[in-house]
Amino acid sequence: MIDANIIVVGGGCAGMQLINALLKLPAEQTGEILLIESNQTIIHKSWCFWTNKQSEYDFLVEKYWSELKFCSSTSELSGIISPYRYNYINSEKFFEYHNQLIQNSSRVRVVSEEVIKFKSDNDLKQVHTLNNMYVAKHVYNSTIDHSFVDCTKILLWQHFKGWFIKTDREVFSVDQATIMDFNIPQDQAAHFMYVLPFSKTEALIEFTSFSKQDCYSDEVYDSYLKGYISSKFDCPYEIIREEKGKIPMTDFDFSARDKEGIIQIGSAGGAVKPSTGYAFNRISRHTKYLIECFLNNNESIINSNSSSRFHFYDTLLLQIIRDQPEMVSKIMDQLFVNNSFLKILSFLDERSKLFEEFSLFSTLPKRLFLKQVLKYVHAKL
Repeated sequence: MIDANIIVVGGGCAGMQLINALLKLPAEQTGEILLIESNQTIIHKSWCFWTNKQSEYDFLVEKYWSELKFCSSTSELSGIISPYRYNYINSEKFFEYHNQLIQNSSRVRVVSEEVIKFKSDNDLKQVHTLNNMYVAKHVYNSTIDHSFVDCTKILLWQHFKGWFIKTDREVFSVDQATIMDFNIPQDQAAHFMYVLPFSKTEALIEFTSFSKQDCYSDEVYDSYLKGYISSKFDCPYEIIREEKGKIPMTDFDFSARDKEGIIQIGSAGGAVKPSTGYAFNRISRHTKYLIECFLNNNESIINSNSSSRFHFYDTLLLQIIRDQPEMVSKIMDQLFVNNSFLKILSFLDERSKLFEEFSLFSTLPKRLFLKQVLKYVHAKL
């Protein structure tokens, strides 16, 4: 048995943000911190978020955009999003920074082991691995297995593949990011392209699918990417590197604490917004909240990431993606045509007021959403 005051299970985005925040506190407040991480491989991915305030990680933002663009078969819209900025962070740089932070700290120990279960023993929490049992007063867990999601809940996937490309001529608008372009074949799912330009000749072009499948073959991804780049930019290009991944989209009710009293963070705590897949900023906000609870010695008040009404909104859209994926592009088209980018960002960030949400929903297909409300009610009976 090995003791620590704080154990963080999982050294991903949430675990690292929490350790970073804890290390800003005096050593006598945190005591020893143990990080348990079974996978030491850094996953290369892009993290994006919008904010109108200073961010804890502004120094890691490699590029930001002040204008967003949306495209569908009938619309092409763009808008300045000031005072917001749409920020890009490279996960590789993020982990390099945090790993160095940990190496420089005498407070943090790292063990590479697989956690198999958690148990509670009065005020202490036990973390069992294949070889050891670790005990601490505070345990934060970010590991998750989506196979446990209740069969009555929705489980879809946002999966994607992107190419970082360099073109042989200037084709990109440097200050404008394309958040969604639905001008590609939709097939049996909702598909769109995502374009982040880093210079006039360099950009991330990413194909994204909202579907029941958790991935496509590389041949399918590559076909969409090649077709889009050819039709949109029509110039020779070089693929610098690629990224690929998947994000769960579920209406599962993630608990703030599990039955053993372990505090859930990151995906395990519902930090991924079900209808969009965005998580970085939600993790940052949740981390600040966790630190407040830790300092006040009152972790019993910790609650989940989303309010009940936004969880309801997300569930309605997930039902549509599951049952009528061909309607997603039409819904998004009406959303962006009839509402400002600022209003949409505030809503997606769960910062909007109830009257603003009613106004926004009034611009969407009413019969379709009424049908989804009835489905939602029926599922609850």
